[in-house]
Amino acid sequence: MTSLVCLDALREAIAEVERAQIRYREASYALASVREKLDEAVDEAYGQQSFVPLGNLFDEEEAMLAVYEQAKAHLISAEARWRNVGAALAYEKEQMLAGRLLSKWLN
Repeated sequence: MTSLVCLDALREAIAEVERAQIRYREASYALASVREKLDEAVDEAYGQQSFVPLGNLFDEEEAMLAVYEQAKAHLISAEARWRNVGAALAYEKEQMLAGRLLSKWLN
């Protein structure tokens, strides 16, 4: 059976989803870690009534949130591509099989 949708494209789409999942998971853990440090620092600052040193942690949390959101968007995009390539491959296979059956009926 000749395929118009390249199986290599499907394999690459799957690999991209796997890479995106790893980046997303890493970004999620990094964001959680920064937020945990921030929570601890806020509690400490509240006890000392001095909130000046929190600025860097808020900046770090904001940066990690941006990385997390970017990783999330990339994962969503990669999953959509994977589904689309898979659907195209399935549709193509269905059409090819239907064409073979039709040619048998005509003989």
